[in-house]
Amino acid sequence: MESFIAAFATLFQWHNFIALLIGVMGGMVFGVLPGIGGGELMAVLIPLTWKMDVTTAFSLLIGIYATSKFGGSLTAILFNVPGDNPNAATLLDGFPMARQGKARTAIAASAVVSILGGWVSALTIVAFLPVMYWLILHLGPAEYFLLALFGLTAIAAVSAKSLTKGLISGGIGIMISTIGYHPLVGKPRFAMGSYFLQDGIQMVTVVIGTLAMSQAIALLMEGSPIAAKGVKLTGSIWEGVAACFKHFGVFVRSSLIAIVVGIAPGAGATVAAFLAYASAVKASKNPENFGKGDIRGVIAAETATNACQGGDLVPTLILGIPGSKACAILLGAFIIHGISPGPQLVKTRPDIIYLIIAGLVLAHFICVGISIFFVGAMEKLTTTRAEILSPIIIVFCLIGSYVIREYPQDMLITVIFGIVGYLMQKYGYHPIPMVLGLILGPIAEFGFFQALRYSDNGFWVFFTRPQSVVLIILTLIPVLWPIVKSQKARMKKKMVLKKA
Repeated sequence: MESFIAAFATLFQWHNFIALLIGVMGGMVFGVLPGIGGGELMAVLIPLTWKMDVTTAFSLLIGIYATSKFGGSLTAILFNVPGDNPNAATLLDGFPMARQGKARTAIAASAVVSILGGWVSALTIVAFLPVMYWLILHLGPAEYFLLALFGLTAIAAVSAKSLTKGLISGGIGIMISTIGYHPLVGKPRFAMGSYFLQDGIQMVTVVIGTLAMSQAIALLMEGSPIAAKGVKLTGSIWEGVAACFKHFGVFVRSSLIAIVVGIAPGAGATVAAFLAYASAVKASKNPENFGKGDIRGVIAAETATNACQGGDLVPTLILGIPGSKACAILLGAFIIHGISPGPQLVKTRPDIIYLIIAGLVLAHFICVGISIFFVGAMEKLTTTRAEILSPIIIVFCLIGSYVIREYPQDMLITVIFGIVGYLMQKYGYHPIPMVLGLILGPIAEFGFFQALRYSDNGFWVFFTRPQSVVLIILTLIPVLWPIVKSQKARMKKKMVLKKA
């Protein structure tokens, strides 16, 4: 307890608190911009922290790290534009709520679980430090492959009207992810002689195109604002706050999923958010409400996104293995300041670990306080006419896709996938499984080939470990459950006909 008190005292020193506040504001602003997340801002600012005191530098960076995901949830809810990849799960129900005039409720719910998820993040670091070695040793390449496969089948089952269409969409995403260099062999694939395609199609450009630009096109085609004409803004902050505690079970389950996924290096918040969303759908008594503006979808996705941050930091701090892109950048900050992340960090600089924990808690409070203050103004944006709002969204999408690598071709990719995403939604193929396939494809492929490479048993490597068998069973459940459900309905119908 004394260590925590000392960490908070350090944060409230004026220079550290100002650095934290700047980090929070910067994280929110960059989180709102599509395709430009907190990791990019951290990368830009790391050289500027070189001559800062180490506590001031990490106050700034943790402020960015903690709040960029929540900034991305605001645009996901208001405009169907995910600020960062994990926020793509939030828009599944957040944006439909905005269309119903309940954007304020969705943002308030997101804000509350952001704070609670921040607490879970902090507690995760404290709780898992002693058992981190044991857990990492029990996750091998085969488990990473199966975890990616489970995430894809789960979200395909719950985000599309048809499981077949969901799996087709996910398969397309995996095919797109194979464009470029092979992760182990190092030779380009499906590049068709193009140097641009040898680097692969950037995940962010596809996400921006299929989810953000496609919605802007849809709004233009419909000619209506986000909140449909005639819909009143009926949401309230207290309604959103109350919903979080009314559905507290969703929060707890999503937090547990985020902790497990976050600790697995490389899986990250995107996988956690989609798995938590899929879990909320499966556990619901009325799953048909999801995707139409169900507050539980927002709670599940945002809880996992924020709670995953602590899980990401555990392997980063203890083993020096980054749990996410932002954590990889954070490792650079450690090295710049002469701190070696790894097993000795707990012994040599425990004050930095406690400072990070305290920063996660305090940064979420500041971030949410700012957003709640401006929520009324943000909600009114949903009534702006489509011909005004859609071009602005499209411009931001193009800017977001360009600044990643400064390639004009990335803007063209965004436009192409914007049209593809619009057509997919029009014909009942939800683009979310495709996006997740693109994200999980490299994880699955690398885990698959690496498991076979180091195995003497060939394909049996995926069936010989208990943790692998558990993941296989979890993967089969979303695929087989609709079949079982239809058979049960058919048998029930036959029984009714016999009685008649």
